[in-house]
Amino acid sequence: MTKEIMFKTMKKVSVYLLLAMLLLSSILSASPASADNSDWKFCVNESNLCSFEGTKEVRYGTDGSYHNGIFTNSVLCNNAAFGDPAPGRAKQCYIRDVLPEGAPRTTAVVSGANKVVTVSFNVYEAQTNTDDALKASITLKRSGASEYLPLGANEHIAFSSTDSTATLIVNLDNALSGNTNSIQIAPGAFKNKSNVPYSAPINIDNIVGADITPPAFVGAESGNQGGDVSLNFDEGIIIDAPEGINQNEFLKSKISVSTDGVNFVPFLLERSNAWQSNSRQIYLQYYDRKIILGTNTIIKIASGTIKDAAGNLNGEMNLHVSPPVIQSTEIAKDSGNHKVVITFNENISDNTNGNLKNSIYLVRATDSSWINLVNDDRVDIDSGKLIIQFKRALSGTNQIFINGQALKNSYGNVQGDSSLTSLIKANGEGDTTVAKYVYSRFLNSYQDLQIVFDKDVHNAFDDDASFLQNVNWDFPGNYSYNGLPSDTTLSFEGHIATIHFAKPLTGNQYYFRFNPNNCNCYFFKDTAGNKVDNNIEIGSFYPQDPNKEFSVRSNKYFSHDGRWMSLQFDSRTGIVDQTLDEKGLSHLKEKITISLNNDGKYEALKERDVVSIVGNRINIIFHDGIKDYSVKVKIDAGVIGDLYDIQRNRAVDELVVSTPSEITGYVFSDAASEFVFVDNDKWRNNVKNVTISDENLEVYRQLTNAEYKLTEGKLVINDGVFQKGHYYLIEVDAEGYNTRRFNGRANKSSEIFYMTAPVVTAENGITARINLFNHAKANGNNNGSIGTQAVVFELFNGSTPVSIVSSNLKVDTGTYSANFNVSDAAGYTVKAFVVSKYSADSTNIGLNLATVMTQLELDQAMMNADYNNVD
Repeated sequence: MTKEIMFKTMKKVSVYLLLAMLLLSSILSASPASADNSDWKFCVNESNLCSFEGTKEVRYGTDGSYHNGIFTNSVLCNNAAFGDPAPGRAKQCYIRDVLPEGAPRTTAVVSGANKVVTVSFNVYEAQTNTDDALKASITLKRSGASEYLPLGANEHIAFSSTDSTATLIVNLDNALSGNTNSIQIAPGAFKNKSNVPYSAPINIDNIVGADITPPAFVGAESGNQGGDVSLNFDEGIIIDAPEGINQNEFLKSKISVSTDGVNFVPFLLERSNAWQSNSRQIYLQYYDRKIILGTNTIIKIASGTIKDAAGNLNGEMNLHVSPPVIQSTEIAKDSGNHKVVITFNENISDNTNGNLKNSIYLVRATDSSWINLVNDDRVDIDSGKLIIQFKRALSGTNQIFINGQALKNSYGNVQGDSSLTSLIKANGEGDTTVAKYVYSRFLNSYQDLQIVFDKDVHNAFDDDASFLQNVNWDFPGNYSYNGLPSDTTLSFEGHIATIHFAKPLTGNQYYFRFNPNNCNCYFFKDTAGNKVDNNIEIGSFYPQDPNKEFSVRSNKYFSHDGRWMSLQFDSRTGIVDQTLDEKGLSHLKEKITISLNNDGKYEALKERDVVSIVGNRINIIFHDGIKDYSVKVKIDAGVIGDLYDIQRNRAVDELVVSTPSEITGYVFSDAASEFVFVDNDKWRNNVKNVTISDENLEVYRQLTNAEYKLTEGKLVINDGVFQKGHYYLIEVDAEGYNTRRFNGRANKSSEIFYMTAPVVTAENGITARINLFNHAKANGNNNGSIGTQAVVFELFNGSTPVSIVSSNLKVDTGTYSANFNVSDAAGYTVKAFVVSKYSADSTNIGLNLATVMTQLELDQAMMNADYNNVD
């Protein structure tokens, strides 16, 4: 592609040179000299590529400050190509035809009831012949016509000129209409000051006459996941409601909606809105449903509903309003985890005026951190694909976030809501699990900072100095710096990275950040080379903090039939048992006493009671259970400390009272998630969208048809859609029905419940009991489930199954039992299961939802999950 720039520096050209150029132009049969009525046409905004066919004159600037140049095929609209004609201001590029040297530029003004056209020339012109001959050389092509026609017998012209300008007036019989009228003046009709006739025709294009075109649709912007939509038009509109009729109600009555492009239903009159939101826009909204469902929603506006200022009424309009929707996301093969390809259901284009890269973020699954694209990352669009080339290879599991309004389709439709791709896993072989940060601690009087991981780690930089120079840290005085002191050293041993300071740290607060996003680098990697890509923040540390003690917080509890108690402390970090002897044995249990019945008498814990520490809590499990509603507990001072042993606990003397529990629902991270409902075939057959939102990201993602299956009484969402530990809102949208919503936290299917093995007693035959813990609910899944689970007890005589008892119900934490009517209990055993479903089909009983534990393990799991915590 050749580019020639020629800034507007007027040159004096001799008459002889001008004459020679004109003669040469005549010999070469120059193409018509187009004198566009609008002259300059907008091309692009600053920093975008201005593309065109052939050679054009391009001007760059704003508000009368421009630099001009001649270019072929394209030019980048920026200061590098033109210089800066308007510093500090947003600029644009405009284009116009390049005319032969000396050829005139013209403008045209229509007046006299659109029957008089005044053409102004920017240079001296003279007729080469009579007025009749000049009239005969002028032809007119009206808007919408395919050819130029001569002027009529009753149409006439007038021509005049000065030393530097000329004017041609054309009087017509019939008014001009539309905005694509054109006048053509034949070669030789005019001559310049050198009496040389123009060898090419002169065209005056895009002459605007009377407005006869109704408003045209130029795209829609949808929001609220399709619950509202704004319709945009190319000119100002007026709602043509009859006098005395409410405009908004009139507008609603003239609109219908189809989600399949064929079958239309009237716009809802209740719990909806429809109004003109600005001069060129109509806003539509449903309160409880979605207007846009799927990829083929069409809004029909009846003829005669809107008009423009000239009174042109619309014909029936069928407006395609669905925005582009993500269909799939994958890491390109053989790209070394550098290229992500996002495929949409249709062709897309940039809607950000060249700032698309700034509307896209990488979301790390490890910590839900948002990462901006960097200068060396590249974003391209190829038809219906958005292609992102990352400089730094991806690792682990990620998602791509796209701002609302960033992309549009061929109709001009944009998604006002932000978009989120499905989870994408970086390709790799062997061990691809990234090392997980566990905790940090200071040793040697605040001279050695140890950073502990769950596996062996190494320096991801090529040298220690680069690692230390990129650590961001805060220290006393509220100062924040990149780079640790030059006399600091670094070492790695097993799971631990150690930063050694030349002198012990002093002061009141230190904070350390190891953030790969700040330096476009990595700090830690494991033995397999997997790099830790999430931000690690460590602190705060207070070497000279005078507060050396901490106390029990108010959120303490005692529950589950008196089997356990939990006390939380207000330490800055997790707590550590400080009663270990030289053999590593704990004596913490001996430091705790309890009082029952408020009698003031304290007693030691029993031999089979269990004491443990989780986070900043002390948990006590009472083997025999305590029947009292409340318990007073005492703990000696100084028996627990923080991770750095800076603080120790004050003596504890607390009254602890039991609290109730809640219910939940289930989403699986390792298997297809199955949700059931009382079937309604009309609702089911009208379902258009299934949408999920991750609480960590607060962005909705519409599932593709391949990601879920809807059958009679059942919605199955594929394995791989949900990420373990993340909390999701799920919406199902059916045309004509309000949105159905349910939510839950994703768990591994076999960890929804924990249960004990059955305990069998001889009561009216045989009675088997299990204790069941709803682990998913304790992990924050505190909403009602969709459907039921099955608790199954199976009776065996020796190894022979002889009977089954099952019950389908919403299972929660508690004790479940079954009775078998047998006369002799000897020799019988019972097995128990919790499964997603159970029926007469013995080959298909669904997923196992429970892991079997001992009673002690079950109690510990409940305590570790803060079950019954009312915080």
